Amino acid sequence: MKKHGMMMKGRIFLCTVFMAWAAVMNGGHAAEENPVKVGVGHVGWEPHLMWHCSGEEDLGDFKETEPELRISLMLSAREPLCFPKYAHGGKQVLELIDSSGRKLAPVTFDLEQLFQRQEQGVTYANVAGTLKEAPGPDISWLRLRGELTMPLARFQQSPVYELAFQSGAQMDILLHNDSAEEEAGNGDIVVGEDGSVGKLSLGECGIFEKEGKKMARVEIVLEIESHFDLTDFQILNDRNGVLESTCLSRIASGEGFSFSPFCYVKSLLELEAPEDLRKLRIRLLYRVRQKAVTVPVDIKFGMRGEIREEPEKGKGALLR
Repeated sequence: MKKHGMMMKGRIFLCTVFMAWAAVMNGGHAAEENPVKVGVGHVGWEPHLMWHCSGEEDLGDFKETEPELRISLMLSAREPLCFPKYAHGGKQVLELIDSSGRKLAPVTFDLEQLFQRQEQGVTYANVAGTLKEAPGPDISWLRLRGELTMPLARFQQSPVYELAFQSGAQMDILLHNDSAEEEAGNGDIVVGEDGSVGKLSLGECGIFEKEGKKMARVEIVLEIESHFDLTDFQILNDRNGVLESTCLSRIASGEGFSFSPFCYVKSLLELEAPEDLRKLRIRLLYRVRQKAVTVPVDIKFGMRGEIREEPEKGKGALLR
């Protein structure tokens, strides 16, 4: 890739865009039209790590490549909708045009695994793409256009399960998919699997003192005979209030709609012990896979952030 005026382009195109506005507007369309919003998260010159091995005697190591111009898209969905951990959305391409009207090489985004976070009822996920062709040093903006096919999930809670607070306690469970198709709205989102059968059990259990407080440590194990996307174990009191806990360790395999037909999760939790801890009340938070939706993308961005059109004025407005 040709890199003329790298420092200038780095200065021109380096931008961070806040999701407060990215979730409000997408290509000039009202936010209510699509459950997934998209905006530019970050644009800039970045190196990335590649494994390099010089020969049979060399075990190899990660080495930085030459910097490439990368575009990061931030996706958002309001709860109870979210994104599955493993999207399996493949590589998807968006058209790229510069301010002179010239089409650059398309940008490919990888939608296999989505790194996401939750904040104030909204789930944000990040996908990145690399430009195969550097824009010219004198252009003022770039524009991404096209469509992304985005897989969705829906947050769900299990019933509250009660186990004796002792190592080896266990019970069989059936996790239902309680979401109805009509709840999704407009027929865009369809429920995936009917339910999952598995076993919930306790491993290590104990009571101890820490900084003058009575504490509990418990190992919770979940085994599910199907694809399963566990988000969290919650421990509840007798009034169904969630007790604050700290996850000390977590071992997992086959979770998050991976290709494995079996899910195993073991978490070691620590919490302040209730007065009467003869039994443990556990609730599972998990994601249920939904039908994918088509998300239109038409985003113009430049030095200070994303640019969108103001229909009432008929001219561009820079979003900071």
